[in-house]
Amino acid sequence: MIRKSPIVIVGGGASGLAAAIFAARKVGGERVLVLERQFRVGKKLLATGNGTCNLSNIYASVSYYHGADPSFVHPALNSFTPVDTQLFFDSIGLCTVVRENGRIYPLCAQASAVLDCLRLELDRLGVTILCDTTVQALVPFKNGITVQTDKGFITASCVLVAAGGAASASLGGSAEVYRLMTDLGHEKTPLFPSIVQIRTNREDVKAIKGIRVDAALSLLLNGRTVASSEGEVLFTDYGVSGPAAMMIGRVAADWERRKMGTLSIVLDLLPSMSEKQVQQNILLRCQFDGERSLEELLVGLVQKRLAQTVLKSCGYTLSQTASSLTTSDVKRIAYTLKHWELMVRGSAGMNAAQVTAGGLSTRQFDNKTMASKLIPHIYVSGEILDIDGDCGGFNLQWAWSSAYAAATAMAEEIL
Repeated sequence: MIRKSPIVIVGGGASGLAAAIFAARKVGGERVLVLERQFRVGKKLLATGNGTCNLSNIYASVSYYHGADPSFVHPALNSFTPVDTQLFFDSIGLCTVVRENGRIYPLCAQASAVLDCLRLELDRLGVTILCDTTVQALVPFKNGITVQTDKGFITASCVLVAAGGAASASLGGSAEVYRLMTDLGHEKTPLFPSIVQIRTNREDVKAIKGIRVDAALSLLLNGRTVASSEGEVLFTDYGVSGPAAMMIGRVAADWERRKMGTLSIVLDLLPSMSEKQVQQNILLRCQFDGERSLEELLVGLVQKRLAQTVLKSCGYTLSQTASSLTTSDVKRIAYTLKHWELMVRGSAGMNAAQVTAGGLSTRQFDNKTMASKLIPHIYVSGEILDIDGDCGGFNLQWAWSSAYAAATAMAEEIL
């Protein structure tokens, strides 16, 4: 295969597909070519938000992003805002709605509809998509870039690398994508998982696998709080999952990478009650039925298996009666329910992560155009850069915003 295309986009994920539409609307779809190494585009997009696709967040700003220089996102976010995201999806037939905490979703709550609308617009614009095509190298020449693929060569006026990150290998993530840019002299910061589950001592959680609770979480590094969140927690056979845990999983993964200090996770299992209120509740239970065993003591206050696990962690025998508890015991139990501490072993790993932290060093790219400062005619967007956002739609907003910046600049270059 030997082809020519003014604009070649490497990667048919969220950022690549959006960039193709933005560019095609400016220069014509026949001048845009998308290359995807998998057999279909948008595979990871289909899994976003457990299949509901949290498109963006109305509160998207620099404070929700991470990397060596989070301020890098500022110009792109200003040029293509969450409101622009809603207008864009409106323009391709996808209605959106703002839900809890500013999260923007498709009105139909279907990630498949998001991908369908993107594909329909690409078809309407006449953009060519080649799947099952692996890009092996980018070779600069005087007036453009030669794209070497496993199917042949393509000459392009400019190339956008929107190939995603290393997270979620089952959905197409790969650390290999960074090589396209590092081979050209670009630097890559260390990669580690973000928006990921947290591993703890298995013995502490194996009895409560599958239990979901609303809790407040804190990560303590050498006893000092370094991250916190609140919301749904899912206990697993390896640790903790659920939105609240995954929100702070990045910190656990970074700690695992650095291997410095001792990290623990503290759970407040009754965040709507003060510690004093918990004490009073337990005292009333003891007074009401002193013969009740500790196995049944907290029924109606905390999920039964979870309560039993917490009591065992305090050193109590479940066959003990409530009447055997002293005031000091009640305080100890109440404190543990509000400050249950588990030792962290790390994260669930890159394959389990939703997003990659780390990536191509942003200092080598223009934050207004996403253009490489090292190699003319090459642009990047999305997760491949050393930018990752919090859980809640911030990563997809970065995908759209950076795609718009890059597509606009590429269109200006070839017109």
